[in-house]
Amino acid sequence: MRGFVKDNIKWTVMPEADSASVSDVCCGLGVSPAMGRLLCRRGCRTADEARAFLRMENTSFHDPFLLPDMDCAVERIGRAVSEREKILIFGDYDADGVTSVSVLYLYLSELGADVDFYVPKRSEGYGMTVDAVKKLAGDGARLIITVDCGTTAVEEVKTARQLGVDVVVTDHHKCTTELPDAAAVVNPKREDSGYPFSGLAGVGVVYKLVCALEAKLRCGGDTEKATLSVSGRYIDLVAIGTVTDVMPMTDENRVIVGFGLSRIADMSRPGVAALIEASMSDGARELKKRPRVTSGYIGFTLGPRINAAGRMSDASLAVRLFTTDNREAAAALARELCCLNLERQRLEAKTTAEACAMISESPDISQDPVIVLAGDDWHHGVIGIVASHITEKYSKPSIIITFEGGGGGKHDVGKGSGRSVSGLDLARAFGACSEHLLKFGGHELAGGISLERGQLDGFRRAVNEYARGIMENCAPEPEITADDLLLTDEITLGLADELLKLEPFGEGNGEPLFMTEGVRIISAVGVGEDKHTRLTVCADDGDGLCAMCFSVTAKELSASAGDIVDLLYNLDVNEFRGTRSVRLLVRGLRINAEREAELYDSLRSGKAVRKAGYEAFVPTRQDMACLYRTVVERIRTGEKRHTLGDAAAAAGICRIKVRLALDIFSELGILVPRLDGETFEAALPPEKMHVNLDDSELLTMLRKKYL
Repeated sequence: MRGFVKDNIKWTVMPEADSASVSDVCCGLGVSPAMGRLLCRRGCRTADEARAFLRMENTSFHDPFLLPDMDCAVERIGRAVSEREKILIFGDYDADGVTSVSVLYLYLSELGADVDFYVPKRSEGYGMTVDAVKKLAGDGARLIITVDCGTTAVEEVKTARQLGVDVVVTDHHKCTTELPDAAAVVNPKREDSGYPFSGLAGVGVVYKLVCALEAKLRCGGDTEKATLSVSGRYIDLVAIGTVTDVMPMTDENRVIVGFGLSRIADMSRPGVAALIEASMSDGARELKKRPRVTSGYIGFTLGPRINAAGRMSDASLAVRLFTTDNREAAAALARELCCLNLERQRLEAKTTAEACAMISESPDISQDPVIVLAGDDWHHGVIGIVASHITEKYSKPSIIITFEGGGGGKHDVGKGSGRSVSGLDLARAFGACSEHLLKFGGHELAGGISLERGQLDGFRRAVNEYARGIMENCAPEPEITADDLLLTDEITLGLADELLKLEPFGEGNGEPLFMTEGVRIISAVGVGEDKHTRLTVCADDGDGLCAMCFSVTAKELSASAGDIVDLLYNLDVNEFRGTRSVRLLVRGLRINAEREAELYDSLRSGKAVRKAGYEAFVPTRQDMACLYRTVVERIRTGEKRHTLGDAAAAAGICRIKVRLALDIFSELGILVPRLDGETFEAALPPEKMHVNLDDSELLTMLRKKYL
């Protein structure tokens, strides 16, 4: 959610909430009108419903034995524990897989089981392989439990059975028509599943398995008692895996993450505490200022560092971090993950730049409904993130494939990672193109493949042919919907604090997104080595508000100090040196041409009431000289038409100041620009002219009234 909204996306606002319901919620809960409107727009029609929503009283943990094959899984694992069979947990290398392995390993160790874990390196590919099964069987494993993978491992499970090894599959990925012949396949997405919620993460399925084991082995069948006990020990890791795998924040997941955030914040698990400490800035660490633990903090701060282990090195580093009781060991592992994350960021930026260059150099690729790019020796650990960047940039599904160390032969095996958009189910698309693939899997919006180099062109044609048939008539106009339209006097620290009660945020309970129209930019300053921009904005009658544009430079903004803009943003509480203040996290910015025109007309006619900051609209000699040179240079290169935005950016002044300066030029007979909406034409005077700016009646009036 944190990316900057592109110019081609339409902004909308949710329909008005029922005024009677808003009044009831505000009076019953003592919240602000903005918070009341937000709760009503999220389905709360009364104060009681809103109170229950905030307290998560309408959601409870479901019986784990409702999951398909759960009784079989509990029986087989319980027998392996009691008979001291060697159990091997086979996991995935992302944060969901890592937390899944960690929870199950810790629990089975508590039971005294002979248990170990295996997390393949990313270069080995996603999920179980026949070679891995043979190796584990040779090492003495009698029971393999898959976590966050295994649903499509038909051949691998068959091989395990032939070798005398049973397999219990726990997974949450989409099921194919044929399930593996395992001792149990515990997956809420099975067609025959009677479980009331299909949105569990992989670690969520493991959590339900552990609750079922606890009920059967320790609590006499009491699942409520077992769930309470298991939650007290592992809910922090379950929450981390659920958030980082971007699961819907509804039903059980909302309760899991809500309880998990509190457990994470108490820093009781050495590995989690060490990772939070290592992720802090030097200044925050010196001040012993702990971060506010939210779903956003997990997703954007902890998650990338956990994933860096599997992306850049070995995911078992993260498992060791979460399963150690030694705080010194945890601190060393956490620092290592942070270093790996820095290297990941470097490679990610390099690969993204190379991928974008390939698209620019190959127009045919950019015309395809699905962008498929392949390169030699792109690091397999970053191609998924690069795919996300390409999809965001071009608003199209993308698949990034790397052939590492390949010699250019047609049988070289490449690994690919894809990201999709609404309208194309990537898992189904891969299934439709399976004749070109060695392996595939994933969700609707993200997935992975492996294929031979000789199949690359065939796969590219097949996936684009499939996408054309699916997306041709259903591609919606891209739009983003704000939860509410706020006035500037509603943007308060109190509202920002109220919004924290809505945590945890995610799909189905998104972080509130607001729009405010017609604010004036007072200043725009680059911060963080100019990687980000800090704006100060205000309405005419209001105080200045801080608005941060992360990962957007001042040059990249389509506006500058003095411009009248609409903002799309989230609200945040900023804490600095003991002072708390409200801050806008800007998601989108656009010129408000209507308000700009109103203010321009008012200033131009001299009817505007003088207000603080209006002096910024009066063009200086330097402003006009810079604008004049900019326009003249373009005229001499053959450009007669100019846009207000381009002229403002080139001259380094706001759009209203450009319009007033053009009026002054016209009055004095230089350039004689003709404005037509957002564009203007200008021509050089027939002969060299010497003019005195002080002769302009308009400039004289502006100076007298507003300076």
